[in-house]
Amino acid sequence: MIGASFPRAHGLAHRRVARAVQVLCCCASLTVTACHGLLDVRDPTIIQDGDLANAPGANARRLDVIYVFSGTIGTAAQETALFSDELTWDIDRIPTYQPYDLEAYNLDSRDETLLTQYAGTRQIDAHLDGLDQIFSKSSVALTAMRLYGADTVKQEYLAQLFGLRGYLIVQMAEDVCPGFPINDISSDNLPVYSGPYTTDAAVAYGIAQLDSALAHGRDSSQFVNLSRVVKGRALLDLGQWAVADTTVASVPDGFTYATDPSAMSTLPFVWSQNGCCAVVGDSEGTNGLPFVSAHDPRVPVIYERQGQADTTDSLFGQNKYPTGDAPMVIASGVEARLIQAEAALHEPNPARMLSILNALRATVGLGDLSLPPTTAEQVNLLYHERAFWLYLTGRRLGDLRRLIKQYGRDAETVFPTGHHILSASYGRATAIPFTLAVQGVFNGHITAECAAP
Repeated sequence: MIGASFPRAHGLAHRRVARAVQVLCCCASLTVTACHGLLDVRDPTIIQDGDLANAPGANARRLDVIYVFSGTIGTAAQETALFSDELTWDIDRIPTYQPYDLEAYNLDSRDETLLTQYAGTRQIDAHLDGLDQIFSKSSVALTAMRLYGADTVKQEYLAQLFGLRGYLIVQMAEDVCPGFPINDISSDNLPVYSGPYTTDAAVAYGIAQLDSALAHGRDSSQFVNLSRVVKGRALLDLGQWAVADTTVASVPDGFTYATDPSAMSTLPFVWSQNGCCAVVGDSEGTNGLPFVSAHDPRVPVIYERQGQADTTDSLFGQNKYPTGDAPMVIASGVEARLIQAEAALHEPNPARMLSILNALRATVGLGDLSLPPTTAEQVNLLYHERAFWLYLTGRRLGDLRRLIKQYGRDAETVFPTGHHILSASYGRATAIPFTLAVQGVFNGHITAECAAP
């Protein structure tokens, strides 16, 4: 039964997922009779595998992955935005919004000790667990699609599922400190607990999923281009710039792949527009970029109020996602060009990099940039442009970590540093920690927190 299709037992969550799949199956079947059994009042919260052993059922599992992916990836992007310099948590809100405030403040201050203590107390790694659950659900959906998927759509749907799996793994690798697990589900619905993954090993695993997507999606440009962009992103993480350039070269400028708006009704970015809680960072912690004061059309903001703790501080919310159901673009032709720009820098052909960046800027009415004289300044320019183009899409933390790994930057020159309004000073974590007290309970292979990179 579908309730067994997760590495960890969350009873209430299982019942909610069962309901979601039930609805999706009925929507996908186009007939009431195809949902018989799923609506049996004798057992309203449990879906038996046999009820989904058909083409509509396989598609329902695929739709469930897309729905949960879309709803979860926004939360993951907010958490990376807090951990980096894109967003900061409003100190004025702490009396009202506990206990979630505690996790958000700990992310904002990059306090690894408090983050792991809080996760251990709650027995959930919010960031890793959310991505991990989608990954295991995609395994179930892939099995169903292979067995029961309609021949007319099977290959493109397999490409979509593999593409989303690859995206999830790359996101984990960029966000979470090394040594984390990528748990899965077997074909007979039993949990499969992985050993610890280094960052590079996880990225390579993600690329393998994306290669499967490209193999299945030969005639589906949407899913092929999704996988090409994400693979190019992963290759940058491995420092394989020339291969990344080739991988994304054929992605059209106008390509976009976005989340499903129907699943985004709780997109957390819009909370700030209702007086709570994450506000746009503006040169946060000295090293942060001026996302507000740059007045850049790529980062639209909206004035909220003056701060209470500091009445001279004007607080701005993001306006990139004006409503909770606004889709989030997770792969695009813009990102493909940015990948090529970075590859050009390493040819080395900084003039080509600049040409790509200026062509992108012209599409939103921004003037041309000039080429700085030194390589370090050229890297700064590229990553400034990446930050503004990819604002609030979950990329910024991975970029900051690559500045350290690929370009030899010191973390104290990359991440916000110095005084933090709640924690006195920023922590020194450069990736979101997973918690041994949580992961080790279920997975005996995970015996250390934040292992070797």
